[in-house]
Amino acid sequence: MTRILLASALVGAVIVSSGARQAPTDAARARLTIDAVAFDRAGRPVMDLKPSEVEVWIGQFRVPIDTFTVVTPEADERLGRIVVLLLDDITVPLTMIPRVKEVARRFVSKMGPGDQMAVVLLNNPSLETTGDAAKLNRAIDAYNIPAMGVMRRDELGSHVLKTINSISRAFAEAGTGRKVIVGIGSGLFDRPLPPPSVGGDLLPEWIDVMKSLSRTNTNFYAIDPSGVGVYRMADGGETGFARETGGQAFLNTNDLNGAADRILRELGSYYAFAVESPPVGGSGLRPLDIRVSRKGVTIRARRAIH
Repeated sequence: MTRILLASALVGAVIVSSGARQAPTDAARARLTIDAVAFDRAGRPVMDLKPSEVEVWIGQFRVPIDTFTVVTPEADERLGRIVVLLLDDITVPLTMIPRVKEVARRFVSKMGPGDQMAVVLLNNPSLETTGDAAKLNRAIDAYNIPAMGVMRRDELGSHVLKTINSISRAFAEAGTGRKVIVGIGSGLFDRPLPPPSVGGDLLPEWIDVMKSLSRTNTNFYAIDPSGVGVYRMADGGETGFARETGGQAFLNTNDLNGAADRILRELGSYYAFAVESPPVGGSGLRPLDIRVSRKGVTIRARRAIH
């Protein structure tokens, strides 16, 4: 069991932010690891791609793929995945509590050998990873929505970003297995930036958390338990925060177990590329584009890399 205490998302972000803004060394940027998932038009995983069918572009540079690894449960029964279930206990309506618990329990029930999982509350981000399903279920059973005052839209967005950032930074020494944060709660998880007319500018915090997720090779997924009819967005989660990190947002769906199963499948069936980092881009984010030449196949990875 690994225990990492995040007394508050704000404090955690402040403690590490001064070092995060320093330009990385050449050694740190010489080699990058990129995870990607591929699927066909029906959403089924495609696991037989060849290196010749995939291109990796960082900024305006096509970079050669040094290693091309296909990861499947059959190839490695002990995948060593780390999954953090981040439960929204601030904005979720009381009527949605059973649905949040339902989808969280689904993740626990599908844990594999070597997996580590944590249940974290948005309002109390103390992170303790464990492989003990009974302990995780007890934490889910205790999930509730405390009485709170009203928070401004920009304050909520800032809190979400800093909490995710703190969790991601805790993954720095977590090994090479897949690392995923799953936000279960309102659409705020996938749309943390408020409109320009509302409150403060959160773009610097967005960039900081994107850097952190890239450095630790962590993906973010979002599941909204509210169901069909809450959102009018019809992009399939293709434009929000989750998609930028290489994950996906599951909005406007009543199939919460299906969403959990899709995320877990992607955690166990994916491609891992190692590439050399081109000596451009300074210490900021650089656009990342993974292209696949096979017709009918889509490949998804983070859209920016540090």
